[in-house]
Amino acid sequence: MDDILGVLVDGQPQVEFDRGKPLPAEQAEWLAQMDGKMDGGVVLEGHSVPDPDLAVRARFVAANLAGALAAGKDNLALALTTWLGTRCPDLKQVKIASGELGMQVDLDYENPYEAARPVAQVVEFHPTRH
Repeated sequence: MDDILGVLVDGQPQVEFDRGKPLPAEQAEWLAQMDGKMDGGVVLEGHSVPDPDLAVRARFVAANLAGALAAGKDNLALALTTWLGTRCPDLKQVKIASGELGMQVDLDYENPYEAARPVAQVVEFHPTRH
C-alpha cells in the first residue's frame, strides 16, 4: 500500500491514487497544463504567490481537491488527486476535515494510507418449505 495515496474526508476514504499504475498520456498532458497554469502564480489562503514552489502548489491543489469533493465534482477531484500522487511521491494521505470554519486540509507525508477493509456482513438463511 506504500504506492497508494489516500484522500480522506472526516476520516472516511474518498479517493485513492495508485502510483504503481501507468498514467495515460492524455492525463499526463492535462497535468502538465495544470503545472503551466500554476507557473503564473496561485492564490493560497487569500495570499498571492507569484512563483509557487512544490510545497505551495501541493497545498493549493489539495485545497482545490477539498472544494471539488465538497461540490461533488468527482472528475476534478480525481484529476487533482492524480496531480498530488504524481508530483508529490512521498505524500501518503490527504486528510480533509470539515468544521465550523470550513475545510481544513492536512498533507500527511509520514503515515501510510491504509485502505478501509469492508466489514463482513453476516447473513442468516432460513429456508422455508412450501
